[in-house]
Amino acid sequence: MSMRRGARQDTGRGLGARQCASDSSIVRAEERWRCPPFSSVDTAAADRILAGSWGDDVAEPHEVSSVGDERFYTVGISLSATTLKFQHDGKIICDGPVMPGSIQITAPGESVKAFYASPCRVMHLFIAPALLSRRYDEAGGQLVRPDLAGQSPRIFRDVAVERLALALQDANPLADTFGRMYADSVCDAIVARLLARRMDGMPARTGSRNAALPTWRLRRAIDFIEANLANPIGLAEVAASTGLTRMHFAAQFRSTTGYSPHAYLLQRRLEHAQKLLRSSEFSVLNIALSCGFSSHAHFTAVFKRAIGEPPNVWRTRIAAAMHIDADEGL
Repeated sequence: MSMRRGARQDTGRGLGARQCASDSSIVRAEERWRCPPFSSVDTAAADRILAGSWGDDVAEPHEVSSVGDERFYTVGISLSATTLKFQHDGKIICDGPVMPGSIQITAPGESVKAFYASPCRVMHLFIAPALLSRRYDEAGGQLVRPDLAGQSPRIFRDVAVERLALALQDANPLADTFGRMYADSVCDAIVARLLARRMDGMPARTGSRNAALPTWRLRRAIDFIEANLANPIGLAEVAASTGLTRMHFAAQFRSTTGYSPHAYLLQRRLEHAQKLLRSSEFSVLNIALSCGFSSHAHFTAVFKRAIGEPPNVWRTRIAAAMHIDADEGL
């Protein structure tokens, strides 16, 4: 993916910059991409993993960069599908579609740059090396100096870490003593999972021996899905967009992304529905139909099963939270 002419460039300001600096959320919005979301990092960083979120809704290509913080490992966890070119110390390590649950770990002081071609949502964990060593020692590790990043800065995917990151994001409404305890436990679980991967030397395994889907075919499939979120498409149509049979496409898509085509399509429809619920005044029925669901009842059942509450309840809660943030910013 290359930047097209006229692409917007910035140094990392996203949706988080619109929120007030006094945000009391557990996962705080970052004012700049991959920067700890605090005006100053206090002594809590020595005993606690810091969590931040960053997102950008702009559709045109845009660039963000970070020179790296000498005090922390930075763990980036993608929470939505996007398309990007990612550079680590000047070397391109990814150029194409990225799935939810994709992870990139940067060692302290290492610079990175990303060119996003579509909207994105990502969580960052900032982990002090001393805290990492302490957690490793508590678990009975044998290395003198555990290294979370290792020798390869590649992007990999881990379904368990993705689920933990989503659970951490859900801690924000519990921004009190118990919410803090919950968030710390989830952060520790993520670090334990990543350290276990490092110790086992396990690059992501999908449990499948099928060949990976070539990047250009994956991009075609994702572009087709994005263009047809409101339409009743099935496996045959998506497979046809890549020039593969249904059987070969489904196996290679799952091998590459960790999702079945149906599960990925459903997730994207739900993410699009959440965006419309948050940013529009459309009725729940209109949103359901515009996201490819057959009826209000079908949409409500799927949304509640995946998100944990009906869409109208979710919309009311999010609107109330946004109203509180706006009042605090006055």
